[in-house]
Amino acid sequence: QKCTEMSISLIVVQSYGMIGVVRLQTPPLPLLEPKPANEPPDLRLVNPFPAFTEFAQSIDLDQLDNAQHGHVPYPVLLWRTAQSWKDRHDGSLPSTYAEKQDFQKSIQEASRKWDMELNFQEASQNFYLAYTEREVDVDRLKELQSQSESQLPKLHAMISGLLTFLERHDGAAPIQGTIPDMTASTESYIKLQQLYHDKALLDFQELRSLVSLSLVSDEELETFCRNVFSLDLFHTSTLTEELEGNPNEEMVDEWSMVTMDPYEVPEHTPLLWYVALRACNVFFTEHGRYPGVLEDYETDVPLLQECIKAVANKMQLQDNELVRQTFKENKFAMEMTRYANAEIHAVASVLGGVASQEAVKIITGQYVPLNNTFVYNGIASVG
Repeated sequence: QKCTEMSISLIVVQSYGMIGVVRLQTPPLPLLEPKPANEPPDLRLVNPFPAFTEFAQSIDLDQLDNAQHGHVPYPVLLWRTAQSWKDRHDGSLPSTYAEKQDFQKSIQEASRKWDMELNFQEASQNFYLAYTEREVDVDRLKELQSQSESQLPKLHAMISGLLTFLERHDGAAPIQGTIPDMTASTESYIKLQQLYHDKALLDFQELRSLVSLSLVSDEELETFCRNVFSLDLFHTSTLTEELEGNPNEEMVDEWSMVTMDPYEVPEHTPLLWYVALRACNVFFTEHGRYPGVLEDYETDVPLLQECIKAVANKMQLQDNELVRQTFKENKFAMEMTRYANAEIHAVASVLGGVASQEAVKIITGQYVPLNNTFVYNGIASVG
């Protein structure tokens, strides 16, 4: 509760026999560098900036020898193919599935030696970039602007500046300024790389003029510019809400969704072990000790079974088919009682690794932290 009041992030780790839990509790955290997997490159081929257009137009594919033809950067190939398509289709880019397939085929047809020209193969793999424009979710930005106004002045200032930038540029965000690796001559790749870098610098300088330097540093704003398409605000429910209050509808829905996709062996589903572990903590609250620590440990099994049922009821899972069938017998109560709150080094090391990784995410703002709770089932080595 104190961490919540002081807006301090908290990581709770509990290793209990073969079962363990890592729980995050955080205030609203800006995700300025989430590093999403498989993020498409920001090439802006649908509405290219003038320097790129000039560069692409300067390359006469028909006048190139075979070696040069096989080293034209694929963004140029995509743009040239798109221009040819628009010339044949009244200025429109492909929109239907059939048109998109024809567009991809036209890239292969433009190649002189398909098996040898890796740049054309790269263009074919990334053909969607020629007609797909990445867009910033303005409605979501406005939500973030409102949510950050009181507690996150830096994020609020950057988002406010970005919204003004978007208004000036018909919704086009600051360009990221990087290009992926690709088959190209050294000269053309460096030239293309410089074009995107220079454009990103111009966009940054304009956004810099919209955001107070006394509030946001250049480094922070550069990071913000590189991640405008994946900005978000991360926060978790509090432990007090989860353990003491009645669960809200969202919590119950999330727990129920997990049970709809159980593991191949249903009893290995981590949520079930989470319920059992919470029951052990309830047992401790009621009896002042964990189940199984006494010599005659089996007498604790029925007591823990009642705690398991009570936790399932509190989580509003008592009527859930998987939960009801699993806890019909006292197998989980027996297993947790046998552990007697023992901390096994192999399980503890896994949990410590997960917890330290999440701490780094919270401190650096890089990558997305886990969603509230990680449950590790060391019996099946799943989580």
